[in-house]
Amino acid sequence: MRLSDKKVTKFLFITQGVGAVFVGIFLAAYLGGLPTTAVLHSEAAFRIPLFIFGAVLLFLVLSAFVPVVLSEEDAS
Repeated sequence: MRLSDKKVTKFLFITQGVGAVFVGIFLAAYLGGLPTTAVLHSEAAFRIPLFIFGAVLLFLVLSAFVPVVLSEEDAS
């Protein structure tokens, strides 16, 4: 199975975008409590988006292996 460069580029931009949003929320949860030692990741406003974006990011990263495996089968 051969994917076009346009499809691969779109998939990678989506994966990077979800990762950037995840990192942004993660940093806001940890840096939002400064200058105290409070970490806000247990608050629902941070916990729910972190769970959602983390699950989507994990799915996208794991699904990136599918084209690699399929292209290796075509090569042999």
